[in-house]
Amino acid sequence: MKRWFTQLLLIVSIIGLTGCALDSETDEQIGIKQPDETKVTEATVERVIDGDTVKVRLQNGQTKDVRFLLIDTPETVNPEKPVQPYGPEASRFTKEALPAGSEVLLERDESKADRYGRLLAYVWADGKMINQELLRKGLARVAYIYEPDTRYVETFQKIEDEAKGEKLGVWQTNGYATDRGFDTSVMNGTSEESGDCADIKGNINRQGKKIYHIQGGRSYDEVNPEEVFCSEQEAKEAGFVRAAN
Repeated sequence: MKRWFTQLLLIVSIIGLTGCALDSETDEQIGIKQPDETKVTEATVERVIDGDTVKVRLQNGQTKDVRFLLIDTPETVNPEKPVQPYGPEASRFTKEALPAGSEVLLERDESKADRYGRLLAYVWADGKMINQELLRKGLARVAYIYEPDTRYVETFQKIEDEAKGEKLGVWQTNGYATDRGFDTSVMNGTSEESGDCADIKGNINRQGKKIYHIQGGRSYDEVNPEEVFCSEQEAKEAGFVRAAN
């Protein structure tokens, strides 16, 4: 009887360990693990325009703007809109994930380009899809859901729901991220810590020199920023130098 009981405990232990392994697999992050190889184009990053748009060089030598499919990040460079909270953070994340010269995979859905001529893609780098990583960090919302380009929309919505539940990024303030875009009117009274700061404009000139402009500077109002900062120290740490007034 004692020997039988010992064997039973051993079996239960093995089942328990197996269950833990299954639980571990179940607990993996939701997301697309790899691109559809039949729909992939290789490219090289020229520069990041904002959180959800990059300029790339294709293998045929053409340069194209690429708009990330099924997501929307707050604005930083739209001349018709002010810089929106969490836009600088989204741009910064994408620039760190896709530095100039890095190799990327552009995974198409069904449509090739939007009405502005930008390529539409799920953008992959170092084994990760940047579209869903922006959603995971709360730096983007699921948006522009137009048939037939909806291959990953259900997965994206699940990732967005997780970010909402954790109140990450754009989901920290109720009502900011909406189905129609980002409503900055609800952000009154927010502080620098919540991303509502963008007083310093960073620009890269034709010679590749990084220059930042402060309010009151000679060219401040004319500058279309490629990056924005909350302090001069932050701009300097990013490699920018102050413009001569």
